[in-house]
Amino acid sequence: MIYFLRHGESIANVNNVFAGQKDDTPLTEHGRLQARDAAKEIQSTIKINRIIASPLVRTKETAEIIANVIEFPIKNIEFDKRIVEYDMGEITGSPIRKVTSKELTSAKGAEDPSRFQDRVLNLLKELDLHQGNILIVSHAGVGRIIEAYKRQIDPLEFYDIEPYPNAHITKLDIL
Repeated sequence: MIYFLRHGESIANVNNVFAGQKDDTPLTEHGRLQARDAAKEIQSTIKINRIIASPLVRTKETAEIIANVIEFPIKNIEFDKRIVEYDMGEITGSPIRKVTSKELTSAKGAEDPSRFQDRVLNLLKELDLHQGNILIVSHAGVGRIIEAYKRQIDPLEFYDIEPYPNAHITKLDIL
């Protein structure tokens, strides 16, 4: 089974800016607490066999906190660029405001949402062939694009989907 966990609260979350994949901010102390709380929940309910995280600081830090709590060897955490956050182009670093999927995906330098979905699904389909419980530690945009796929929503509309909360465990049953 594949489980998804969005990273804990980051500095970018607190500063209310679009982080994307280029604003590589760490967790806040609250974000670290969220990760520990999520780890305790995982420890009491799920035996994790693999942890795969985005290589960005906020996800790496979340994955390491979880690994420590559940006694998973940190050296065995895998990092995969396919689950790095959506590249928001020129919107990165700007103050968070209500934007539509169309505005986000048409920003100068923004990643093509179909390619974004393809890279995320490529990893999920690969992981679906493996036995055991896999924890993916990633980002709000990755969760949204997964939900778009599950709900059969056009990838161009992915940002209109409500994000998973920080450090929330979601069972992915999509393939």
